[in-house]
Amino acid sequence: MTAPFLEPSRIVPWGAVSVVALVGIGSWHYMRGRKAPPLPPGPRGLPLIGNLLDAPTEKHWVKFAELGDIWGDILSLNVFGQTMIIVNSVKVAEDLLDVRGANFSERPVIPMGGELCGFNNALILSQPQRQNSLPLISTEVQKLLSHIASNQAALIDDIRRMTGGIALRIAYGYQLQEGPERDPLLQMFETTGHNFSQSTAPGAFLVDLIPILRHWPEWLPGGGFHTTARRWSKQLHETVNAGLEYVRNQMNVGTAETSFVSTLLEEKSHEDYLVKWAAASIEEAGSDTTAAQLEAFFLAMSIYPDVQMAAQEELERVVGRDRLPDLSDRAQLPYINALCKEVFRWHVASPTGVPHRTHEEYIYLRDGNSDPMLIPKDSLIIANIWKMTHDPERYADPLIFNPSRFITTDGKEAEMDPSRICFGYGRRICPGKLLADNIVFLTCSAILSVFKIFKALENGVVVEPELGQMSGTVSHPLPFKCVVEPRDARALALIRSG
Repeated sequence: MTAPFLEPSRIVPWGAVSVVALVGIGSWHYMRGRKAPPLPPGPRGLPLIGNLLDAPTEKHWVKFAELGDIWGDILSLNVFGQTMIIVNSVKVAEDLLDVRGANFSERPVIPMGGELCGFNNALILSQPQRQNSLPLISTEVQKLLSHIASNQAALIDDIRRMTGGIALRIAYGYQLQEGPERDPLLQMFETTGHNFSQSTAPGAFLVDLIPILRHWPEWLPGGGFHTTARRWSKQLHETVNAGLEYVRNQMNVGTAETSFVSTLLEEKSHEDYLVKWAAASIEEAGSDTTAAQLEAFFLAMSIYPDVQMAAQEELERVVGRDRLPDLSDRAQLPYINALCKEVFRWHVASPTGVPHRTHEEYIYLRDGNSDPMLIPKDSLIIANIWKMTHDPERYADPLIFNPSRFITTDGKEAEMDPSRICFGYGRRICPGKLLADNIVFLTCSAILSVFKIFKALENGVVVEPELGQMSGTVSHPLPFKCVVEPRDARALALIRSG
């Protein structure tokens, strides 16, 4: 007899299989959830756009610090699927970016500043793969003193001229043209520096938050960033090529001054492409940030005359009034050294630095905290350097300019040296750290030796400067006015003799 036809439900118990499958899937998700720790805490985002409304577009360091007050020293934001890890603590920054620097040393792809404008060729955004400058620093400082004595109205321009001139000499052996007109090559690099600062600031362009927008047509509303990027890219490449061609021309006629570029071209050990972008990075890294620090120095001296007086008393006691200080005096000038540290701490020239990027997923477990945190692969790691240098738990009265905080007394230990913070972390620490430190010391000590600085007067009324910083990857003080005058006839004679 023919066997009766069996229905599928009689052969396979599909109901039971479904239940088992659902239980299995649920268990997998549960176990996966237990194995994968949560991200660092942060504000709850909205569907699709995530924390777009929480991500600042200017003065990022202030907003990140405010978020840190709520969510802790490490927090996370997610904007259109891109994870951003904000670090407000020195301890966390050192844990991640120094101790585990190999995993956090890459740079993120920044569509606007990097790919569209072309700054991804510069060392500061590149992926991982000597010359004695002290005499030329001293020469440029002497020029700065003379320029200020002649026309203090051009103070800010003269500061930027000095720092730019030092960087151009080191990179290209290029000496600035004297005269009232702006030096053409310096002006090109200053424009490039401004464009870099604007194009790489976190969240300044929507295309950085939504990279696919780089394919948005230029002629449609919102596509104007293409026009800006094309103009900035053209200016960048013209500037980088101009520096290289200057050295080549000088070498051809036998008048090239020894420089970074001339040395590498003579050795023929690197491609021109690498040489020109490395040189441009030296100029930009060594110029704009140092200028911002020195501008802050003049601002601080105008606001804190007691600090200025204490520094000048030490200089007179150690160096005297017949010459300018040099590096050999530095060990005997503890207050001047402390003042320079306070310049770096009080005004952070790059308040959030340039973001790092994680090479692979990492589980972070803080000391004394049993709850691990997930830092996904390709997360942006933003170290809020401004917050770290203005943390009241580390620096007493952090908004006050007080060099004495770095001098040990019987009653207290010196506070932490800010150079541990403000030059960045890990493999991406600023390579121009020593140069910047020497420029700030020689400039500040020379200025205080021969000038007095105080607030400006308008119609007999003191002009109180507005404190704050401009937005951008490199941040200068807000515009301010001050008066800079030779201390006396003896100081003026010393300026002129130089």
